[in-house]
Formats: sequence, structure tokens, C-alpha cells
Amino acid sequence: MTRYSHCPACGKPYGPADAGAATSRSDLLLCPSCGFQFWQNSKPAVAALVVRPSAAGPQILLSRRGAEPFRGLWDFPGGFLSNGELPEDGLARELREELDVSVLRPRLFAFGIEEYPAEGTAEQARFVLSIYYRCELPPGAALSARDDVAEVRWFPVGAPPDMAFAADARTLRDLIRVLNEEWAARGARS
Repeated sequence: MTRYSHCPACGKPYGPADAGAATSRSDLLLCPSCGFQFWQNSKPAVAALVVRPSAAGPQILLSRRGAEPFRGLWDFPGGFLSNGELPEDGLARELREELDVSVLRPRLFAFGIEEYPAEGTAEQARFVLSIYYRCELPPGAALSARDDVAEVRWFPVGAPPDMAFAADARTLRDLIRVLNEEWAARGARS
């Protein structure tokens, strides 16, 4: 795994022991030349959990990754937030970019943390904090795979494909549990 080699403030190279020198925190790089404190935080990302009813039971919308890491595997539509972007705004932007659709009624569902296995990513910048929202699409919305999405498809909630990321797989299991509880509650009210 690579490490940052130069201070982003003064450009001086870090020595072998300088990253984290004078601190025991592994999430802080401290430049011995200028004293700049370079904090390492998980990179925020958003993901859409879109469910629709069908005669055979609920279906979940997933997208096939068109880029590394995990090209060809499935995940939830979404992506990284831009600097200073609110999560709901990032969710709307990502769904426009990836699927050419609007998002309706985003509701916070879960958080997940994961190591992002991108080649060449410095070890101090390898974690992603995913923010998952249950949301809806406009009625009759036509989906179009765009940007870094190779394909978009509805899957039966009971038979999803293998997910690219472990945090997505955990969130999908939680979503399925919640959907089953909602379905049972609806049946009890009928």
C-alpha cells in the first residue's frame, strides 16, 4: 500500500518516520518542516436504496459497476460527495449522473464504513463512510445507465446478486429484514 510522501502545505518530503511523528494517531500526518496537520478522515459517499413493489414481491434497484474497483459487480447507485456537498444533494446529483433520474423522498437508512481497495490509494485515505438513503423515483421513470454505471437492473429482494462492497451487502441484508417486517405488518393490518 502506498503512503503520502510529501506535505500538501509546504511540499517538503516526509521522512520514513515523519508521518504521524509527534503523535500516536494514525489518522494524522504531521509535517516536521512546517508543522501542518493533515487529518485523514473517511471519504463520504451516498447510496440509494430504491425498492419497488411487484406481483412477485419487492424489487431492489442495483447498478453494475463500469469502473474499478470491482468492475462488473453490483452495488447501489450513488457515489462520493463533492467537497462541502450535503448528502441529500450528492444523492440527487449521483442519480442524475448515473441513471438520469430524479430522487424523491430520501430518508436516512444506515451508515457503513469500508476500506476502499483502489490501486494507488494512500493507506491514510482508504476508508469510505457510506450514507444509505431509502428513496423513491418518479412514477414511470426511465432508467439509463450512464457515467461509471455499465448496467442498471431491478432484482427480487430475495435473490440479489453478489455485491461489490461488504458494507453494501450488510446494508442490503438489513434492508431485506426491514422490508420483511414491513410486509408482515401490512399483512397483519389486512
